[in-house]
Amino acid sequence: MTLLKLFLDSADPEKIRRALDFYPLDGVTTNPTILSRQNTELLPLLKELRKITEGKLLFVQVTADKSDDMVREAHLIADRLGGDLCIKIPATEEGLRAIKILSRDGISTTATAVYSVSQAILAAAAGADYVAPYMSHIDNLCLDSAQVAGDMAKLFREHYPKTNVLAASFRVAEQINRAVLCGVGAVTVAPEMLPVMIGNRGTEAELESFEKNWSSVYGDKSVGDLI
Repeated sequence: MTLLKLFLDSADPEKIRRALDFYPLDGVTTNPTILSRQNTELLPLLKELRKITEGKLLFVQVTADKSDDMVREAHLIADRLGGDLCIKIPATEEGLRAIKILSRDGISTTATAVYSVSQAILAAAAGADYVAPYMSHIDNLCLDSAQVAGDMAKLFREHYPKTNVLAASFRVAEQINRAVLCGVGAVTVAPEMLPVMIGNRGTEAELESFEKNWSSVYGDKSVGDLI
C-alpha cells in the first residue's frame, strides 16, 4: 500500500523549519511566485532550502518557456542543488517535450498547473512522476476539483502507476479532505493550512475538561510530578 505524501508549499525558511519540526512532512514544494515572495537572491535561497530539507524531496520549477531551455534549467538546478529533487515543468506542449527528455535523463519531474484529465494523461505518458492539479483554480471554473483529481488518480493507478497526483492550491481544509478521499497520492499545503488541519474546537473543549477535572484533584502537578 502506498502512503499519502504530504508536502509544504513554501519558500520561507523559518516557516519550513517550524513546519518540519511539528508536522509529518515528506518535503517542500516551491514555484516562481512562492520564491519571488522572499525577495532575495535565488541561488542562496535555494541552497538554504536544500539544506533545510535534506533527506526529503524538494520541488523547484523552471521558468523557461521552450523545451530545450527547460531541460537546460532542470539540469542546472539538479547540478547546483543535488539531493532528492523534483523539477516542476508546466503542462504545455513544450513542457511535455521537456518531461520526455528529462525522464530519459533520469531527472524526476512534476507536470504543474494541470487543469484537466487530458493534460494529466499526456504528462503521465511523457514520464512525469507527479501531476499537480490546482484545486481552487479548477473549482473557480465551476468544476469539481476533487472529482477531477480523483479521476486522474484512478487513471494513473490503472495505466500509469509510476505517476502520482500532487494536489495543490487549496483554499480551505475541506478541499484537502475531499481530494484525499478521492484517491490522490500527494498533497501540498501552505504553512497557514497546517494549524487549520490539526485544530478543532471539539478537541480544545475536551482538553479544557481534562484540565478542569485533573486540577480539581491534583492541582497544578503534572503526571510527571506524580509518578
